[in-house]
Amino acid sequence: MTDAHEHLRIIQIVNDREVAISGGAEAGISGGDTLLIQGRPVDIRDPETNEVLGQVVQTKAVVKAYDVKERFALARTFRSRRVNVGGGGGINSISRMFDPPKWETRTETLRRSPQAGDPLLPDESVVEVGDRVEKFTGSADDVPSSSVWR
Repeated sequence: MTDAHEHLRIIQIVNDREVAISGGAEAGISGGDTLLIQGRPVDIRDPETNEVLGQVVQTKAVVKAYDVKERFALARTFRSRRVNVGGGGGINSISRMFDPPKWETRTETLRRSPQAGDPLLPDESVVEVGDRVEKFTGSADDVPSSSVWR
């Protein structure tokens, strides 16, 4: 991460897929950039000595910048996957076991629970105002995320 990106943070949660990020074009963010929303660092300790061996940072969500202003940027979730919400032998319901599969494409959200209602309340979001944001240059498919699929 470069010095220009040190200050990138979530400044507002817009909805269940979109956030506003501090530091837009002046911080080097461009439309289409992949951004990692990260949690607080967690100490990794030796269980015998309790010595801190280092820290890890969890990626809470992965978003792409789509509307970049000079001092802030809007970004949204973009990863999707196909899920079977119909039959086809799943273990969810024996009565639907012999129904044909019904595939839907679902986009990753920032919700803790896919059943949460609108609007997105702060305790329902996996990200928080103030969370660190880091520009990512690798493949977005290689980044783990704890976001909820719905």
